[in-house]
Amino acid sequence: MKALIYGVLIAAVGAAGVAYAQAPTGAEEGRVEMPGANWLFVQTADSITTDGKTITLKGINPQTLMFSDRPERMTGDASTAKFVEFWKSGKSDFEKDPPNATISTIVNGKPELTVVELMDPQLSGDTLTYTIKVLGTEPPKAGENVSLFIDWWYGPRWGWRGWAGGACWRGPWGGLHCRPRWAW
Repeated sequence: MKALIYGVLIAAVGAAGVAYAQAPTGAEEGRVEMPGANWLFVQTADSITTDGKTITLKGINPQTLMFSDRPERMTGDASTAKFVEFWKSGKSDFEKDPPNATISTIVNGKPELTVVELMDPQLSGDTLTYTIKVLGTEPPKAGENVSLFIDWWYGPRWGWRGWAGGACWRGPWGGLHCRPRWAW
């Protein structure tokens, strides 16, 4: 049952991200400033391996999805490469305050979950490696169909000379889809 719930959640977040991966033609007129919100991130990959000190995600999706909760539920996206660049970019980056993350993977046909703290991402092609601190049970040595749910970031912050920290546009179903300035 848990696997089904995780599968539905992953499919829903993935579908939203694919549908909005690029600002639709004409969205420039409908763009609004990205409101501040607590954003959660999702990275997916084909497989994971770990040695207890690092995790390596192989076949990482080139797009990192993001979503928020109340007051307005919003979706967003950033290229995974831009997400890694942002990691060490300034006052509100993840290097200064490493996020927690839940690793969800399939091992021998069964879902496995573990919680870690993420540090020092390294992206090489479609392979992303994080240094980790294990906060829950030890992660499995290897798994397939990986989803990494990364703890929140509050954003956007105001950019250089007071420019907004990102933009949003309304999707075909009325919801806001956003992209922080660092993700362009």
